[in-house]
Amino acid sequence: MHNAAQHSVVSDALVGFAIAALPASADAALDAARDALTHARLITDPATRSTEQISALLQSQGSAATDSRTRAWILGTSLATQAAASPAMPVLAAVIVAGDTLGSSESDAIAAAAIGIEAAARILSAVGSAEFRVRWNVASSVGLLGAVLAVSRLLRLDEVHTRHALGVAATQAAGLAHNADHAMEAIEIGKAAADALEAAMIAKHGFTSAAASIDGRRGFAALMAYRFDTAAITEALGTRWTSVD
Repeated sequence: MHNAAQHSVVSDALVGFAIAALPASADAALDAARDALTHARLITDPATRSTEQISALLQSQGSAATDSRTRAWILGTSLATQAAASPAMPVLAAVIVAGDTLGSSESDAIAAAAIGIEAAARILSAVGSAEFRVRWNVASSVGLLGAVLAVSRLLRLDEVHTRHALGVAATQAAGLAHNADHAMEAIEIGKAAADALEAAMIAKHGFTSAAASIDGRRGFAALMAYRFDTAAITEALGTRWTSVD
């Protein structure tokens, strides 16, 4: 029987990055995150056809329009209809909704967004290939992982709970590349934002996951990627910001 790894260099690095104080080297990333959040708030339009459809569907299943998960799904979908798809989109939508719900300061929201965007960029660098991009919706499948780290930071989860949140999110990573330019692409991106909030809350309330959720034998990379570069995630994480290089 396979014994799941109890430790993971990749998970340890991402979790440590998510909960640590940000150094001076983060200034450019924080400025970029501030601009991205401002832009996201300005361009999202809850009246688009896709967001109206997903709002009606979720509410028909008993979800209130004010529910955080519903709001994140709608906001992420709206954002994805207004700009080119990016792994930053689930991060921004999740941070906006979680920050509003928790009453987070703007500086905390900016820091969380910077961390989530950087984490997503590094994970994409680690798994990105022509084979990966032709099969998977990169914005949803990778953006979810950055988004859950951002939300975990806003929730002030500790190292253990953040690691579990990342693992829960990794089990939900999905989205098909062939949905590009269809409404489903935006819905997948919105769902990634919603799933990030759900994963962080599940972990906060005691649900656990395997430690090596990204790089484990049966983890995210093993099941979805065709290459994996550990160093692309771990090297100089927290001191060199690849998302703004």
